[in-house]
Amino acid sequence: MNEWLKNGFFLGLGAAVAGKEKVQTYLDDLVSKGRITPKEAEEFAENLIQKGETKEDEWSQASKERVQGMFHDMGLATSDDIENLEAKINHLEKMLEQNADNNNA
Repeated sequence: MNEWLKNGFFLGLGAAVAGKEKVQTYLDDLVSKGRITPKEAEEFAENLIQKGETKEDEWSQASKERVQGMFHDMGLATSDDIENLEAKINHLEKMLEQNADNNNA
């Protein structure tokens, strides 16, 4: 599973780099032909980066929820589940200690 996630990350990273290079080439071409100014090209690129970061955040959250759902479906415990169990165990241990102290008194 870990290898699958790693490969997916690298695939996305490669696509992002290739996409950025294509956009930059396209913008450079528009600037060289005089269709847009260098400032407009820079603003457009910044706008694309900002939109990309927003989408990345949305996709990351959706991916996280999807993976959590898969883990839940497989019956795997979450860190919250483990923390809740540890708290219950600690509570039960204290109750046993108190019960033992009361029996010894």
